[in-house]
Amino acid sequence: MRAVLLIVVAALVAICVSAAAASPVASESGKRVQLIADCFKPKFKPKDVIIACGDASLGARGMSWSTWTRKKADGNGTGQINDCFPDCANGTTQTGPMELQLSKPQLCSNGKRVFAKLHYIWTSGPPPYATATGTVPIGCKLAAL
Repeated sequence: MRAVLLIVVAALVAICVSAAAASPVASESGKRVQLIADCFKPKFKPKDVIIACGDASLGARGMSWSTWTRKKADGNGTGQINDCFPDCANGTTQTGPMELQLSKPQLCSNGKRVFAKLHYIWTSGPPPYATATGTVPIGCKLAAL
């Protein structure tokens, strides 16, 4: 009887271990730090990022993330900036290579972890009306989380 009980316990342990190994994404998804890339919803490794949420006049497209950890993320893409002249709807958009650096993860009230600081760098020099680098606060407050 004792041998049967040990076999049953060993089988249950094996089932639990294999189930945990089969679904690492589910167990890690709550721990992943995300970016509020569209001014509303946190995303993991987004391809497109809006940096200026008020008018979407500054952003980056086609992001490729070389680093994405629980503490920081680094990626490269194509920066876009609108001169908003005479207004943002009718302005001219310039593009160029841009690097994004994310840091300062924070825990939001909905349980999601998001980066709270975004630093951008125009890697081949900025368009004439843009600054070469900048830092933007992002995070839970941005999406009211």
